[in-house]
Amino acid sequence: MALAAIAGIKQGVALYKDAKAAGTDLYKITKEISGFIGQFFDAHEEVKKDVKRQELDPPKTKSMKAQALENVFHQIELERQSVELREFLIYHTDPALGAVWSRFEEEYKKLNEENEKQIELERQLEIQRKWQRKRTISNLQDKALIIAAVLTVTIYLHLLLWSIKQMTTDR
Repeated sequence: MALAAIAGIKQGVALYKDAKAAGTDLYKITKEISGFIGQFFDAHEEVKKDVKRQELDPPKTKSMKAQALENVFHQIELERQSVELREFLIYHTDPALGAVWSRFEEEYKKLNEENEKQIELERQLEIQRKWQRKRTISNLQDKALIIAAVLTVTIYLHLLLWSIKQMTTDR
């Protein structure tokens, strides 16, 4: 899937250069190229997740050595494809588009930082929710203990008064 995306990117860039020479609508072609780049990164992430999943839960049909070798080959292929895409975007895109790869890296860094902040915020909220839940349960337990103590004292006093009444009636 990643290889198909790279091929699509190359075709799109070639089409972009031809369209630019002909003076047609470049926006649609640029949008198409960015779609292929998005497909590449989606496929790249999917392969990473699949490799991680296989590391955590290796298939029973393969030996660990075979799985390790397959994982290494996957990682090498991903790295190779990323380098190929980076070099292609740096050296083979139209200079009118500017420094596509540098701008991509800046945007990716910004989005990644925002994502990490969001994850940290969600983690903090989850910790706060757990603390609130524990506090609520603790308060309910405290109230239940107080009610049980009051009920016990009330029953004790009631039985004490009843026994006193019984003793006075027996005399």
